Amino acid sequence: HFDPHVWFDVPLWATCADKVVEGLSEFDPAGKSTYEKNATELKKKLEVLHQWALKKVAELPKERRILVTSHDAFNYFGRAYDFQVVGLQGISTVTEAGVADMAKLVDFVKKHKVPAVFVESSVSHATIERISKDAGAKIGGELFSDAMGTPGQKEEDYDLGTYEGMIKHNLNTIIKGLK
Repeated sequence: HFDPHVWFDVPLWATCADKVVEGLSEFDPAGKSTYEKNATELKKKLEVLHQWALKKVAELPKERRILVTSHDAFNYFGRAYDFQVVGLQGISTVTEAGVADMAKLVDFVKKHKVPAVFVESSVSHATIERISKDAGAKIGGELFSDAMGTPGQKEEDYDLGTYEGMIKHNLNTIIKGLK
């Protein structure tokens, strides 16, 4: 399966705006300048978000940047922000992890002294909670992987129901959990 979670690499996600502008402009040529203007503004906002993310990640030493989650939703994130990402399941949340997969992940967490593992909002928490217990690692928090938070729900100064809020929540949660 191809990894659809491209939105976790903020600069890469920003490049998608060009394709949206292209498609909308073909459908509505009269709106092209508006679409281009909006895309330019969006890309600027996403660059600010990316710079914030880089500063946030710098709070965590490189050797502590091991992200253990329920499934492989964070590979783009790992590449963009220099994390080793280990997911219990593959890309799909439909498949179930086997006992051998769980034991292997417990061994990995122990070997690398990973202080926290993370549950995801769109995946059952049971297997990661079991990994946490068996490995002696805490649950570092809940991450948004395949969905954002509830629109209007505030955390610090951001809305969890927005792209920016999802990125900030995930990074704040990861950094706090792994410190």
